[in-house]
Amino acid sequence: MNVSSNELQMTVLKACRGVGLPIAQAQEVAAAVAASPEAIPDLLRHLNNPFKKKADFDFTNGLKVKNIIILRDFSVCADAALCGTSPVIIHDIVKCEMITALAKYRGVTVSIQSNDLSISSGIMSELLFERHNLNTEEWKAIGNYAALTYVPETDKSRLDGAGAGLSDND
Repeated sequence: MNVSSNELQMTVLKACRGVGLPIAQAQEVAAAVAASPEAIPDLLRHLNNPFKKKADFDFTNGLKVKNIIILRDFSVCADAALCGTSPVIIHDIVKCEMITALAKYRGVTVSIQSNDLSISSGIMSELLFERHNLNTEEWKAIGNYAALTYVPETDKSRLDGAGAGLSDND
């Protein structure tokens, strides 16, 4: 399946919103995946996990985080590193392509030692937004998550304003 980076970004944004990710984090994840589509398998794994647990942020000496949900909480850690907080450490995590994509998008450097991920300020690298050949099954899976944002097709939803209505003559 050949898609533009814009189509990929917007579909990933909808997928993230469909599982309840806040808009700002969904926008970052979508942009990161559009620039690094090799992160799609990891994205799908993360979308499949509910966002119910809360991360434990400890700002006592730098920033140390436990119970992180990468799609929701990575941006806080990246912001801290970019603002000069040191060290920024995420405990008990395995580095994956999704983390690499988010780090590249945010311009931070990540390294891992003994399941602890360290984040530091880095150098912004050039992001390339190009057309991508995606795995059809992965594209369908992203589309299924995106479909969670759709309004049901009912008479009540139409009365409440969903759809184009009778005046749409495009």
